[in-house]
Amino acid sequence: MVDTGVTLKTLGVSAEVGGGFSPDERLMASVALVAVLWLVRWIVVRRTRRRATFLADADRRRIALARNGTTLGALAGLLIIWLPELSEFALSLTAFALAIVIATKELIMCFGGGLVRGISGSFSSGDWIEIGPHSGEVTDQTLVTTTLMEIDPKNYTYSGRSVTLPNSMFLDRPVINHRHRKRFVHHEFVIGSEPAPDPMAARDAILAGLEAASGEYRDVAERYAQFIEHRMSIKLPDVVPEVRVRTTEFGKLRFEVRLFCPRERAAEMEDRAMDAFLAWTEAQPWTFVGTIPDR
Repeated sequence: MVDTGVTLKTLGVSAEVGGGFSPDERLMASVALVAVLWLVRWIVVRRTRRRATFLADADRRRIALARNGTTLGALAGLLIIWLPELSEFALSLTAFALAIVIATKELIMCFGGGLVRGISGSFSSGDWIEIGPHSGEVTDQTLVTTTLMEIDPKNYTYSGRSVTLPNSMFLDRPVINHRHRKRFVHHEFVIGSEPAPDPMAARDAILAGLEAASGEYRDVAERYAQFIEHRMSIKLPDVVPEVRVRTTEFGKLRFEVRLFCPRERAAEMEDRAMDAFLAWTEAQPWTFVGTIPDR
């Protein structure tokens, strides 16, 4: 009777452990889950891309959400499907998992950086960010990488190159978000000059040229500045152009210009200021030392 009881108990345990889905059924369920999620992601991405020639920020966020959501859904679903099978090898998997962690340290850090990025909400698709030596507009985000459309931080123009960053960079480097500088920027530049008899008149000429050029967008700039002040609870400098006269250690003149202008017109405003300065110098009865007057 003892042997029979042991046998029955053993059979009962075996039946309990072996119950549920078979490995073949789990495999079919896994394939079906991945296929359905991939189809959902393909439909969302395709419909979003076909709806407009150029993707808006909301479209990019929708595509990133579809990609990341389906990936997480697939991982979670596969874990649920195969968890009973994996539990039987938990002890052996511990050593295997340790080896995987060591071998995939960088990948795990990328996942961690993506998690920090998502929880902090420091930026989203369409924002202009700066991290380390890289600066650009966020065009795509995945669990492992973030893609930027590179922007030259000096002249605020797109370089035409895309930069793919590992999310591990977000663990140890600060992220500067230039979200409110996508449309308007406080642009600063310097015009150098030899000593002149009346530098204040030159400053007034540069200022007049900038005020004439900035009059085309002055109203929009004022409204945008007020929006930023209200959103960020800060006080921005005046949107009116400013020109200050300074000197270098060698006695040269420096006309330091500061203005609030559309990002894509920053280089144009520099040209307008230089044109105004050159026009003023050409109108003077004197010439700079070392120049040969026209005959």
